[in-house]
Amino acid sequence: MQRSVKYSSHARTQLLEIHTRITRDNPEAAVRVAKLVTDSVDGLLDFPMLGKAWLKVGTRKLVISKYPYSIIYKLTPEAVLVLAIDHHSLR
Repeated sequence: MQRSVKYSSHARTQLLEIHTRITRDNPEAAVRVAKLVTDSVDGLLDFPMLGKAWLKVGTRKLVISKYPYSIIYKLTPEAVLVLAIDHHSLR
């Protein structure tokens, strides 16, 4: 069975806030950052163990090295569930 990507409402809100915040200064950069985040999440479909084990049992953290963000996610048999998109200064 092929997994799909699902975003929690919290992660969707965070992605929108990131995009909105960056857009104030540089709309083109906002699009690039949001695209890299979503592309990184999509890449987890092919390489779900790419992130390292994280704080809560069953969660993983994928660091986006180009920008100061990390994707916190959980694997289920059906999906890569994105729980949060955190700025590095928050962790």
